[in-house]
Amino acid sequence: MTRKTLSLLAGVPLLALVTTACGGSTTPTVETVTVQAPAGDSADATDAPKPDQAPITAAPADAAGSPITSHLDAQPAVIQIRAMGGMRDPEFGNYVGGGSGSGFLISSDGLAITNNHVVTGAATLEVFIGGDTTRSYNARVIGASECNDLALIDISEAEPLPYLDFAQEPVSVGQEIYVAGFPLGDPEYTLTRGIVSKANADSEALTWASVDHSLEHDAAAHPGNSGGPLLTTDGKVTGVHFAGFLPADMVRQQFAIDHLLAQNVLSHLRDGDYESLGINAHPVYDQSMDITGLWVSGVKPGSPAARAKVVPGDIITTLNGLPMAPTGTMTEYCDVLRTSGEGTPVAIEVLRWDTGEVLRGELNNPVDADAAMTPVMSFYDQLGDEVADGGSEYTYERVVDDSESIVIEVPTTWTDRETSAYPSTGMPAIVAARDIDAFNNSWSEPGLLYTQTPTTDDLGGLIDALDFVESCTDDGRSDYSDGLFTGYYNQYSDCNGSGNQVVALAANPTDESFTAVLVVQVINDSDVLALDRAFATFNYFTD
Repeated sequence: MTRKTLSLLAGVPLLALVTTACGGSTTPTVETVTVQAPAGDSADATDAPKPDQAPITAAPADAAGSPITSHLDAQPAVIQIRAMGGMRDPEFGNYVGGGSGSGFLISSDGLAITNNHVVTGAATLEVFIGGDTTRSYNARVIGASECNDLALIDISEAEPLPYLDFAQEPVSVGQEIYVAGFPLGDPEYTLTRGIVSKANADSEALTWASVDHSLEHDAAAHPGNSGGPLLTTDGKVTGVHFAGFLPADMVRQQFAIDHLLAQNVLSHLRDGDYESLGINAHPVYDQSMDITGLWVSGVKPGSPAARAKVVPGDIITTLNGLPMAPTGTMTEYCDVLRTSGEGTPVAIEVLRWDTGEVLRGELNNPVDADAAMTPVMSFYDQLGDEVADGGSEYTYERVVDDSESIVIEVPTTWTDRETSAYPSTGMPAIVAARDIDAFNNSWSEPGLLYTQTPTTDDLGGLIDALDFVESCTDDGRSDYSDGLFTGYYNQYSDCNGSGNQVVALAANPTDESFTAVLVVQVINDSDVLALDRAFATFNYFTD
């Protein structure tokens, strides 16, 4: 059912919701490069060696299956990756395209490291080894981490190959390094020299990952170098290049993932995804509509996001009740994943852009791992003709109780609020109205109460105990499920001849840690929109 509260999104230009990675010159950009899909096989004219350049073999005969010992000999262990697949962009919509990045071999049997943003969501991965364009290999992703922007891939059918070892010593400022890879989609191998300018650079401003420990360096690198190694003079990997940006009136800055962090993440990727829900996403925002979230451009098949039926074009607005991307980064998203731990349930709420629906669900649902998100209940189509016209269209703000246990969005004009524990139960509570006394003691003041009670199985009895039936017409009880909460809601109308509507909900979250009670009184059609907003946003915080 389309939510009328969100239908105004149809009037917002998509350009107002572009990702921050597509912003001005001070914004970091993802270091991939778009390439044209090859018209023929991997040896067609566009990929053929230059007339004066002999094809480069995958490995010298005396180096096959051995680690590289000099940066000058690293070429046979550095790979170019061409990824093709369907994605969705907030400005341009669905498209099928490709990107090119770099990577490097870490074992003689074809395991390689690259950036997550190079491979996630791709339908096909084609790999060229050492600049040799006469032969390509298929690759599959073994494990990926969108938070750390790393992926482990397996190059099938590869013969014993030379590979790169990681350095073991911490990186020092001023250390000489070499960036190896295939920038700008060019099949010709490049190696550039620089130094480490910062050994612990702040890269939290990046919009597609949340890398805690990165290196800043000044070696020339460009889109397409993503996933390639930073090398010491003895051929050891001291970082994984993943970002660069050009601040206004400043020298271009380059960033790499520190090798110590990369090795730690790699130990997890050998067993599958790590700090990941399986999405390719970027922050979006619209200040006038007060919308922030993560625009999903691609979803990895079989991932927790895919099992919950997250699709490209969805905007993830909250995880575990926490708003996503309020500062235009992935920080909050990754903090939730790192706090909750691998494979644990994570509550998710998305705005489905195409329909305006709000959906809720639980990733890694312990009862049903394939449980799909469910549209949040909307009352506007039911009650729009049952209440009086009028009232100004509301804007909304987020309200959290004093114990920081529960959260809900309410109209900004409902300024009379109570957020302390509910007197009779001592449980978290939020009450909001223009006048709480009038809301509590009359049938003509819109407002809401959201609280918790100890868990009960008798949800119907809890609704009956609210005792609306003596003064109101009982319009019936219905089942309620939104992917996070399951229970019942009751509708009442015309209490003491007021022409009002009251909706009372009692529902348990999937972990049955408490029972949620939500009561909303509406007088006109603007209040019904507030009722829909309340049902779409009531939530609780998890540890």
